[in-house]
Amino acid sequence: CTNSPYLSSEFDCDVEKYSKLKVYSDINKNFRIDIPSNWKTELYYSDFESELFSADTTKQLTQTYILDASFNSGRLTLDKEFYKKNDSVARLNDLTIINSGNQLFQEKPTYWNILEGSRNGFPYYQFNLMVKLSRNSYFKGYSEVYGDSAVYDRICKSITIFESIEFLE
Repeated sequence: CTNSPYLSSEFDCDVEKYSKLKVYSDINKNFRIDIPSNWKTELYYSDFESELFSADTTKQLTQTYILDASFNSGRLTLDKEFYKKNDSVARLNDLTIINSGNQLFQEKPTYWNILEGSRNGFPYYQFNLMVKLSRNSYFKGYSEVYGDSAVYDRICKSITIFESIEFLE
């Protein structure tokens, strides 16, 4: 694990932070996260997951990204079986892992990856972040990027939002 305090340093992100943010909590009050106030944000929950879904609906899909953040009940074990299953799920969805790594995120074990493929006729990229919070809970965040312009810039912007998260448990 790398000891860098910020995931954005892994990608050499140098993006301006958003202004006019609104703090959202998931329905079960497991985390808080700063989302641009003009974005459309929806909250969902089930017995096992509390999720926030957000996007800037004022821009074209190929100029923005879709962000999902969820608190999950269950075990996350970052072992060989996890990586093998992760690779299989990517292939099953016609996606290729183009970059991945482990590092601490807020002092917790974390796995991240970037997937590449095609969706709805567009080049498609997905940034995934999985953080083990406790023995029986974990955080999963991902951003979806459509199109091939400013891909890493949009991933970096999503990472900046993920770095604003505050876990409340």
